Amino acid sequence: MPKPQPTPLFPTFSELQVMSLNDYPMLHDFVTGGPAWRIEHWHWCKDFLLYIGRNKSEHTYTRFRNDVEKFLLWVFLYEQRPLDDLRKADILRYIDFCVQPPLDWINTQLYDRFTLQSGYYQSNLDWSPFRMVIPKHDKTREPDLRQYRPSHQTLTSTFVALSALYRHLIDEEICFGNPVPLAK
Repeated sequence: MPKPQPTPLFPTFSELQVMSLNDYPMLHDFVTGGPAWRIEHWHWCKDFLLYIGRNKSEHTYTRFRNDVEKFLLWVFLYEQRPLDDLRKADILRYIDFCVQPPLDWINTQLYDRFTLQSGYYQSNLDWSPFRMVIPKHDKTREPDLRQYRPSHQTLTSTFVALSALYRHLIDEEICFGNPVPLAK
């Protein structure tokens, strides 16, 4: 069975504000091509990110988008269970995934998530959810992606973003519990 390939889920905040899934055909097919709850969960996360973008800095939006996107991709492609079914053990499994993601989910460069082609936004196939930062003095050597390890700050940020997502879902009466603090 082939490994599931990630696809970008959310554009910049300004693009998200006016986004129509019909303008993103590859993304549309991805979120509607699985179980019926996928599209609903994508909309939950989109609403959360719109809330963050309106009430926080651009940097916070970008950070939360990255963390929510990785989590939702893991939920869709690996866990294959709705967000509101996840528990502490699932969050711990996700953190293990973040510590050692599949090598084809790691890149050493930043790529745009989407490219405009013939009036539609296409998912950029070069994009990856995880990025390994190569120290300047090592840029001449081919990086070993197996050496990828997120920083403590990155993992802390992941917990903050996911906990905020679940708090938002609770506030919206979508979920009735937050498994993230239990996994900390």
